[in-house]
Formats: sequence, structure tokens, C-alpha cells
Amino acid sequence: MKNDITYICKLSSNLTEKEKDDFLRVFNEVFDLNYDINWFNWKYIDNVYGDSYVVIAYDDNKAVGTRSFWRNDIDGYLCYQPCDTAVVKEARRKGIFSKMTLVALEKAKNGFIYNYPNENSRPGNLKLGWKINKYYYMKFVISISNLKSQSKYIDDDYLMWRFAKSPINKYYYCERGGDFYLLLKRKKNVYYVLGRFNSNYKKYFIKAKCPILFNYTTKETIMYKLFKNRATIVSFEEDNQKKEKIDIPIFKADYV
Repeated sequence: MKNDITYICKLSSNLTEKEKDDFLRVFNEVFDLNYDINWFNWKYIDNVYGDSYVVIAYDDNKAVGTRSFWRNDIDGYLCYQPCDTAVVKEARRKGIFSKMTLVALEKAKNGFIYNYPNENSRPGNLKLGWKINKYYYMKFVISISNLKSQSKYIDDDYLMWRFAKSPINKYYYCERGGDFYLLLKRKKNVYYVLGRFNSNYKKYFIKAKCPILFNYTTKETIMYKLFKNRATIVSFEEDNQKKEKIDIPIFKADYV
């Protein structure tokens, strides 16, 4: 394999059918998935906020890497979230991940960029100039008295596109104290609270029976002290951005 890798970075609506196929092929190969064009169109073409930036790395005419900066606005701010990153086995350790990131950062520099890296990818993000924005910790929901104030509201349009129409995940809900909460099922009877939503949309989700609830909090919990599990949010911030006004909720994460 040559070292001369070329990169394309396009708005998602400008990708050719071949480029979409290349993206899917690389991503499915690396993660042993079977995502199809319906998933791609849901996430990148039907996005309620508009176009995302998609990077594809090529060695000659063969796609060997993908990285997207997914359009995922927060409270009216133009925002992007890096995700769906893959590099085929034979092309690794050539700096392709870093180069794809830099190419996309240049294109998306007018937006606020945030990410939820795992423990393996976080050092690479920090090396490229990202900063820790906040940590989220898991908290067992004992009482509903503070659940509403600790759960952010999910806008109707986003709720429908991101969760109700998702082709890969099913979501659940429960009602507590007259408020409805969107849930991510972790295992039998165990659910994570993603946020509150309009009860008119409950028909699009599955009602959880006798759920054991865990919520996300920015305060360190006993669970973290015992198990050392937390979600990290990093952001790449330009000097002129008022980052303190952008509160990044857990339900914006690509992986939930």
C-alpha cells in the first residue's frame, strides 16, 4: 500500500452514490456491521439541522478510512460531533485518523465541535487540541423529586428524527410525576434516562415495565468511585466561541 493517501471532504448532500457506498463499506468492514444506505440517509441526509461534513481517505481508488463531523446543533448553536470513524486494518498507523480530523476541523471551524470519546481515543483527541468539557457519571434514581431538574428536555423535531425514526435502535419511555422520560435500555429492566419529552410522542416508543433507572450527572458519584466508569465530553473551541453558554446534554451522543 502506498503512503500517498488522498482525502475528500464534502457536505453530506454532495456525496456521490459511490462515495456513500465507499463510506459504508469501510465502516461496516471495520466494525463488522451491516448498515445500509437507509441508515446513512437517516443520519446524514434527513438530518433536521442540515449537512454534515464527511471525510473519506483513499489509497489510489480504494477507500481506506472514514470520519464524519455530524451536524448536531445544541440550543440554536451550530455544532458538529465527530463520529463514524474507521480505518481499515492494512492502512492503520499511517496518521490517517489525525489527517482526517484536521481536514474536517478546517471545514467545520465556524461551528462548535464536541465529542464523547472513549478511554482509548481520548488521548488522541487531547493531543490534537481538544479540551475536557465535562464528565458525566451514572447515578441510581432513588427519588423522582430531582429527576425533572436533572434531565434536559428533548425538542420534538429532534426527538422524532434522532430517536423515533432511528433504523438501528429502539427506545423506551416511562412516566414519573406527570413527566415523560426517554430511556435507553442497558439490560433487562435497567434503563438510562436520556431526557424528558412531550407526552404526545409516547406512541413512538416502548413503555418500560418496572424500570430500574439510572440518570447522568456531572457530579462524581459512588458508582464511579467503585467502578471507574464515566462518559467524557471534549470540545474543540475557537477563541471567539462562548462555550460557557453551550450545555452539552448526554442525549446528543452519537452512541446512545
